[in-house]
Amino acid sequence: MKPIKRMAIVFGTLLVFGSAIAAYAADETASETAPSSSQSTEFLPNKSGTFPANISVNGISLEGMTLEEANAAVSEQVNSLLARPMHMTYSGQSLDLTLSDIGITWANPDVVNELDSHVSRGNFIVRYKAMKELEQGPIEETIELTGDVEQVKAAITPSLEAATIQAQNASVTRANGQFVVTESTTGISYDADTAAAEILNQALNLNVDSVSYEVAEIVTEPSIKTEVFQNFTNTPLGSSTTAFLARDTARADNVRKSTASINGRVFMPGEEISALGMYGEITAENGYNMADTYENGTVVQGIGGGICQTTSTLYNAVLWSELQVTHRSQHSMAVDYLPPSMDAMVSYGSNDFTFVNNTDYPIYIEAYCSGVGADGYDRLTINIYGTETRPANRTINYRSEVLEWDYPGTLFNFVVDDTMKLGQGSYAEKQQTVTNVHPHIKSQLYKDVYVDGQLTESTMLHEDEYKFSTGLIRHAADVNVTVEVDKKTGRSVVVTVKFLDGSPVTG
Repeated sequence: MKPIKRMAIVFGTLLVFGSAIAAYAADETASETAPSSSQSTEFLPNKSGTFPANISVNGISLEGMTLEEANAAVSEQVNSLLARPMHMTYSGQSLDLTLSDIGITWANPDVVNELDSHVSRGNFIVRYKAMKELEQGPIEETIELTGDVEQVKAAITPSLEAATIQAQNASVTRANGQFVVTESTTGISYDADTAAAEILNQALNLNVDSVSYEVAEIVTEPSIKTEVFQNFTNTPLGSSTTAFLARDTARADNVRKSTASINGRVFMPGEEISALGMYGEITAENGYNMADTYENGTVVQGIGGGICQTTSTLYNAVLWSELQVTHRSQHSMAVDYLPPSMDAMVSYGSNDFTFVNNTDYPIYIEAYCSGVGADGYDRLTINIYGTETRPANRTINYRSEVLEWDYPGTLFNFVVDDTMKLGQGSYAEKQQTVTNVHPHIKSQLYKDVYVDGQLTESTMLHEDEYKFSTGLIRHAADVNVTVEVDKKTGRSVVVTVKFLDGSPVTG
């Protein structure tokens, strides 16, 4: 009976094995659905604890390796891949890093553990199924690397930024009667985004021994190159000088401030220049004073009084330079520092003086005040420099033609000033002209062109009309003041001061 019992056990075992095979076959036929709960008996893993044949990761055969050995072998290759050099060149310089340095990492570090679970874990049916798969063909997994383009960019950007050169325009200043040119610089920059993307693409390729990339230069030429200043002449294209009374300190300071604001300005061909734009905001906060200014035919106190003299001087320098005037307005009353029709005024919100550099080269504006002379006047000079292209045998001249000239019936109003000194005193201590008399004038400005000394062209540029205005003189209580005007020239005003008894003021 005992043999019969053993036979029954063996038969039972074969029956179970056959049932398992049948279940696997049914499982294969049923598109490999999961075993039912009746087939979930767990078996211990392969006692050998090693990988079978036909399993590899990235060309590394895991056959005969323990899980620990397999992980170590694959990790070693990953480390080798991450240690591959990254060589980036740019403008003759280079950056050498490893792939780890630019943020490349191992994307599937569980690949060996997953293979182990696939072939060595689970119940008998699962392991049998895995073995059948191995009979059909080897299992080859690959190492996968990953990276972020922003991390790559962060690694290479500091080097690219250090090599970046900003484009710099040439500039020019004038010192000691000579031009000093600061040379232009060509800009060099780099497309870090494109470089990072290409480097990352190479780095994720496991079949290359190293990553190499040359970053192309992006060249930016300066808009103003050194050579445009090479032909500056030391003789101005046009120049103008006017005088202003230094003792009128508020007005004088306004003239000096506006003059300083335009000194050293450079304008390129085709550029339009605004006088107000150069002066800045005419406010007390910006350093301008209240001083005499014209308003609708009267003299009033206004912020920035005096800047129109700077504007008029600039206008004359522009005329002699033969630059294109795009907007100019005359004063409401004639000025005493330039002939009629040769002035220009500015007023925020209503009038500006503008002109265009219509030459083929840059222009440079030099503006300065020379200091107070023995006559009590300071002098403002504006020179416009550039490249002279006008024929040497050609000259120009400007003519102010007066069509009408007459004075108001009352030249001056006289006011006794009780604060003025009584008795003997200087001329200035006994009287002061607060505002001058202004005649009514109608005038025209002509431009005459001469070639070899012969007049070849005469053009009227504009016609102006100025209002008349009665002047104001204040004086001490013990003197009389009389005024005579040379109405033929309109420029000579003779003021006579005498004591009430008829004796002259001396000293």
